[in-house]
Amino acid sequence: MKQFKFFLLVVVLPLIAISCSEDTEGDGIVPIEEPQSDHALTDVLLYSKNPKGYNELYKLENGEESLVLSDPSYDYWWSKVSPDKQKMLLYRSLTNSDKNHDDYQNAELILANIDGTNAKVIIAKNDYGWNAQGVCRWNSDGSKILMCAEIETPVGLQWRLITTDAFGKNPKVLSDRWAIDANFSVDNKSIVFMGYKDNNLSIDFTELELQKGDYDALNNTVTNVVSLTQNTTRDHDPDFSPNNEQIVFSAGKEAYTDVDLVLYDMQTGKESILLNDAAANGGSMCWSTDGKNIFFHSLEVFKSPFSVKCINVESRELTTLLKDTGNTHGFFHPEAY
Repeated sequence: MKQFKFFLLVVVLPLIAISCSEDTEGDGIVPIEEPQSDHALTDVLLYSKNPKGYNELYKLENGEESLVLSDPSYDYWWSKVSPDKQKMLLYRSLTNSDKNHDDYQNAELILANIDGTNAKVIIAKNDYGWNAQGVCRWNSDGSKILMCAEIETPVGLQWRLITTDAFGKNPKVLSDRWAIDANFSVDNKSIVFMGYKDNNLSIDFTELELQKGDYDALNNTVTNVVSLTQNTTRDHDPDFSPNNEQIVFSAGKEAYTDVDLVLYDMQTGKESILLNDAAANGGSMCWSTDGKNIFFHSLEVFKSPFSVKCINVESRELTTLLKDTGNTHGFFHPEAY
């Protein structure tokens, strides 16, 4: 097999809402223009934005925005809250005006208290000999971190599923299969990711499919990998609903400029389109804690920067939560807790 040097995560247009009634125009929070949701959104939201030219981490709670982490030397992105809501993982990379988020090759994994204090690098750039890293996730009890890393293999650099302990130590490569965008199931019995059917690698990104493997938490292994989808879209960033019955993922054209949100039903095995518009939607998507809404970031290509939105799963009602009215900066990767 010839070397497959994959550049997908470098060129991905990473894709990707909490009700706010306060108009703080200029700070990025705008009134909801769409009808109010039938369900009050009570989650706290973490997200990145870059009005100063570098990504800072912010929190939105009860309509009030506050700064969590900021350093002019670094971009902060992809925050993930621990199951006990006491800590969070997130990535930082050296500030790069040409890449405002998701700089996998320069990423360092940070562990911090939920308020941003005691932030420490737990996996530095090129630790463990990795060429790149990204898309960290917690398991259900907070004892394991799942991520993907680009590592040297017998056939060249490839992305792999990796687990570590809760402090980024004791890394383990879970399989010899190419994989990105990994996530644990809520019951900790499965791992889902995006890959190629039968691991037949391709430069056609529309052959990326939602994959699932059985996860043995005791032995920290993945077996019985199958493709859940067989579609013609480029798929990314799966996330399980709180009841473990559905998976949301983004599905777009190969260029990733028109990206929909899709639900996969774990019982029926069927896909259904949740959101179909002309925007590029997705990113570090997450469900509200009550399972009624999904948060994501969204880009109207060539029109405006990224905004943060949410969609009600039952009614399909779409709400824009965070948007810069001056179109000078974007909002990225919401995390609800």
